[in-house]
Amino acid sequence: MSHVSIIIPSLNSRTVPGVVDALAVQTCADAVREILVVGLDEPGVIQGDPRIRFVSTRRPVCAAAARNLGLSLARSDVRVVLDADCFPAVDWLSHLLDRYAQGERVVSGCVMFEPSNYWTLADNLSLFHEFMADQPAGLRPYLPTANLLCDRQVLEQVGGMDESFPGAAGEDIDWTIRMRRAGSRLYFEPAARVTHRPPRVTLRDSVRHFWWSGRNMSRVRWQYRDEYKTPGMMRSAFWLVTLAPFVGLWTTARLFAGNRHGWRYLHTAPAIWLTKMVWCLGAAQQARLTRADGKGR
Repeated sequence: MSHVSIIIPSLNSRTVPGVVDALAVQTCADAVREILVVGLDEPGVIQGDPRIRFVSTRRPVCAAAARNLGLSLARSDVRVVLDADCFPAVDWLSHLLDRYAQGERVVSGCVMFEPSNYWTLADNLSLFHEFMADQPAGLRPYLPTANLLCDRQVLEQVGGMDESFPGAAGEDIDWTIRMRRAGSRLYFEPAARVTHRPPRVTLRDSVRHFWWSGRNMSRVRWQYRDEYKTPGMMRSAFWLVTLAPFVGLWTTARLFAGNRHGWRYLHTAPAIWLTKMVWCLGAAQQARLTRADGKGR
C-alpha cells in the first residue's frame, strides 16, 4: 500500500484536532506517513500534538499558499490535501488509495453535510452540489480540494496553486483544470466521504463567502471561457448587477433539477438564490477592478 502525506491548511482553526482524530482511526491508518498542518495556531490547539507536523507561516496566508508550502515539504510521493473543517469517514482514505492503485493519479472524494444549521446547509449545497455522495463516480472537468489525492509527478508537471487568489475560492478549480489540460485524469470517487463543517453559520458568513467566491471564480470562468462558454456579460459590472436576481434564480433551479436527492433540501432555495446573487455582485466587483487596472485578472 502506498504511503501518503496529508496536508491541512489552517488559519487558527479549532477543528483540526477532530480531523486528526478521524485520521487516526482510518481503516488504512498505517498508510499515513505524516500529517502536516500549515498556517497559524494562535489558539494553541494543535502545537505539541505528536501526530502533527506543524509548519507555521508566521502570518495569515491564503489557502493556496498554505497548501503549496505543505505540498513542497511533504515526504511521500502520494499527497492528500484535506481542509481543516472536513471530517473524513473511517474508510475515506482507503477509497482514495483504491482508486490510486487502479491507476488514477488525481482523485477527489465527495462532500457530505449536516442539516443542523440552515445557513451552513445552504452554503454547502450551493458550493458542493456537484460533489455530493449521490453523484456518479467518474471523470470530471475539475475537482475541489476539500479532500483530494494527487501524485508527486502531477505536481511536478503543473506546479502549485496560484497564490494570487485571496482567501479560499477558485484556486482549486484553476489548479485541477491545469492538471487536466496537462494530461491528468480527474476522478471523482463518491465512496470517499468527508463531512464538511465550515464555520459559516449566519447570513453574514454566507454573504461574505459567496462575495469572495464570485470575485475569484469569475477570474477562473473568464480565463477558461472556452470550456465554461462564459458569456461576455462576465466582463460587465453593469450587467452582472442588473441580471443578478435572474442569474440567481436560473442557477438555483438548475441546482435542484440536476440533483435527484436535492429536493429534500428545497427549503434552502431562498438562501441559495441569495448566495448566487451575491456571487454575481462579487463578480461585478472583480469586473470593475479588471477594467480599472486593465490586466484581465
